[in-house]
Parts: sequence; C-alpha cells; structure tokens
Amino acid sequence: MILEKKGLVFWAAFFVAAASVFAQSESLYILFPANSAELRSLGSEQAIRNSQVLVKVAQVLLEDPKCRMLIDGHANPIVGTIKEETGTLKPLSSRRASVAADFLVTYYGVDRNRLILTGAGGSYPAGEGDPGIDRRVSFFKIPPK
Repeated sequence: MILEKKGLVFWAAFFVAAASVFAQSESLYILFPANSAELRSLGSEQAIRNSQVLVKVAQVLLEDPKCRMLIDGHANPIVGTIKEETGTLKPLSSRRASVAADFLVTYYGVDRNRLILTGAGGSYPAGEGDPGIDRRVSFFKIPPK
C-alpha cells in the first residue's frame, strides 16, 4: 500500500475520501487518541474522517498555490495546572500540528513554507463534556494578501 511510510497505514477508504465534499457547516479538524500524536491507533470511522479532512486541506492548498494554512494543535487538560499545560499539553499539541503538517508535505507535496504551525495546548477547549474534541488539530486557510 502506498501510504505505509513512517508507520502510517491507511486503507482504500483514504482514496475514496478524496472525492468527498464537505458541507459548509463542517469544520476542518482531525482528532487524535488520548495522550498521543499518532494517527494510526484510531478507530476506522475516525481514521476515515481524518483522511477526508486531510484530503480537503491538501486540495485547498494545491488548488490555490498562494494561500497558506494555519495548523493549530490542541490537547485536553486533565488536572488544569500550569505544569500540565507547559510540560505536557503545549508539547503534545505542537507534535499533533507537526504530524498533520508532515502528512501534507509527505503525501501531497505541499510546500512546508506555506504551513504555519501552532500548539495551543489546552487553552481553547471546544468539547463541552467531550474531551475527545479537544484532542484535535484545526485547519484555517490564510488567503493570499
């Protein structure tokens, strides 16, 4: 299979995802397992959704070579301390953003200079009652000036 580089294994559903069209109300983010910056240990439904999002992000970047993409990593706080935020959550969220960027560069040939990575840690929770939503990487298109 083509996508077995760096231990990432995605099945044929990844290629089907390339044809998917997102509704305008659906936000562009991918989710990660708890305490992880790896995409390979997800359930099949979430792996397919992540694949669809990555395909869509790559399409946006490849269709408009002048736009850039902000890749914003997040993590869910457990104890809510400053030590957790700086020692665990910030580095984890940065690694998650980096994994997403590496995927776009490696598999789609996106120029890394067009990607702006941030690691927000646990500062911007979105998962009211569902910490899984906070284990995400969000994508924001930055149009050309």
